Amino acid sequence: MNERLVRIGKIVGCHGVRGDLKVRPASDDPAWAKPRQKLTLKHVKTGEHQHFTIKTAREQGPLIIIGFEGVPDRNAVEPLVGSTLFADIAELPLPKADEFWVDDLIGLNVVDAENGRKRGVIKDLLSSTGSDFLEIQIEETEQTVVIPFIDRFFPKVDLENRTVTIDLLSDFLEMSTAPVTAERLEQ
Repeated sequence: MNERLVRIGKIVGCHGVRGDLKVRPASDDPAWAKPRQKLTLKHVKTGEHQHFTIKTAREQGPLIIIGFEGVPDRNAVEPLVGSTLFADIAELPLPKADEFWVDDLIGLNVVDAENGRKRGVIKDLLSSTGSDFLEIQIEETEQTVVIPFIDRFFPKVDLENRTVTIDLLSDFLEMSTAPVTAERLEQ
């Protein structure tokens, strides 16, 4: 069986002394957060993959507190902070209408609603306190901008043609005197 891994969250800290972790889920509905769910962790520093099974999971505000089987204490999980969690897509519920896997959005071309011109490429989807933001690398520059992923700015996502239509990009960029950056969202 060939598995397809999708990003489901990021470890943002430790919780307590028993080896529990704080995870920022990549979706509003973290259906994956349940005991016996198998996850793949990509280490933030080495890029290596490690497999875990969830022992405990509970929601705490916008975060999920999870404990892995076979992890004895906080010292064992501290090196995992900053790592990304993935799950096999076959073990997850299908996204609802107008919902997308994070990894399906990354790399899509951002095209202007007015003239169809390519404006950039989606670099990442960032979540912060229940809101989603797209990090977009502006066409022909190294500059990125972070824009709320809402219907008003992004009226159409076309996975088949690998495009996201953006409306009001110039208005948004002009309104922002201090653009939101990925680093500011991580704080």
